[in-house]
Formats: sequence, structure tokens, C-alpha cells
Amino acid sequence: RKFWDGTGGSNGALEHYEDEKTKGNEFPLVVKLGTITPSGADVYSYANDENDMVLDPKLAEHLAHWGIDVMQMEKSDKTLAEMEVDLNKNHSWSKILEADKELKAVREAGAVGLVNLGNSCYMNSALQLLASIPEFEGRYQ
Repeated sequence: RKFWDGTGGSNGALEHYEDEKTKGNEFPLVVKLGTITPSGADVYSYANDENDMVLDPKLAEHLAHWGIDVMQMEKSDKTLAEMEVDLNKNHSWSKILEADKELKAVREAGAVGLVNLGNSCYMNSALQLLASIPEFEGRYQ
């Protein structure tokens, strides 16, 4: 599945699901084949009420229908969780670039926010907006 930035897979599973759905077939579960082991696999549901990773308690039974014996499978690909960890570890969250040029750091009152933890940018933006309101700035300066 392609990520928001265009990286990732080819979107083949999603396109197949959408094609089948137009024919009246609703088969929302997808298994990342390289992650199948005796203890489980990455399973994603395209169903409208889920659209997320899911646990399939009958995974071995479902895969056996297709001739896949989970007891014989070995992991050969990264799980989505492992890929996400790699992305977060290797992404430069705190570096600000514009047109491939580093910007000059500003370190004055009202211009410095919180360090982005990978999920705190929205909170940081809201706090910077609040800090720009004169009444708020006067109260907490």
C-alpha cells in the first residue's frame, strides 16, 4: 500500500479490493505474505468500519483455504510495525529545510516551539498560536 508521501507498495491489494467491490464481492482482508509465521502475520482490513490493521484469530484456517501452511512459513519481509519504526528512527523530525537549503535558526521569545516528537506538531502549532494572542502572551510572559 502506498504511503501518503508516495513511497511504499504498488497499491495492488487496495485496487484489487476496489475492483472486486464494484462486482459485488466484499473481501476486505489482506495478508502481507512475507510476514506469515506460525505466530501470525500482518493482516489489514479495507472494510469501511475498520480500514486498519486487524487480528485474524482464524488466520491459519483462512490461509489453509489457499494452500498456505503457516507452520511451514518463515518471515521474509519486514512487518508494517517494523517499517514504521525504521521510518521514525531515520526521519529527521527536527530539521527544517526549504528548497534544499537549511534555514537560519530563530531563538527569540515567541518564535521557539516544542521539539517535534513525530506526533506533537499539531499541539505545538496550537500553543504557538495561543502564544501570539496579546492577552495570553501578557498573562504568561
